[in-house]
Amino acid sequence: MNGTEFKKYIGENIAKIRKFRGYSQEYISEIIDISPNSYSRIERGLNFPSAESFAKIIDALDISPCELFNFPNEESEEKIRKEVRRKLKIIEKDREKMINIWLYINSIV
Repeated sequence: MNGTEFKKYIGENIAKIRKFRGYSQEYISEIIDISPNSYSRIERGLNFPSAESFAKIIDALDISPCELFNFPNEESEEKIRKEVRRKLKIIEKDREKMINIWLYINSIV
């Protein structure tokens, strides 16, 4: 993966999470104190956020940094199923996260 692809994947992940949370680009750009245009360029993979902006994006989206580094891969279907089951077991006692998962699944199925 080259630098351009890396920025693109990070930007796409930020955009997906932001949309899932129901936030606009303007809202996030205001929270992290950058222009809406600059924020849009981050999501499109044209710019990469500074360390400070990156930390603010993570806080604004209420995620862990590793969630932005989940890139598409060629995993087997069985491996993907096992990983989904493992992660569901981790969060099954957290009602808020389970509701978010349920809402997300309902939106794509």
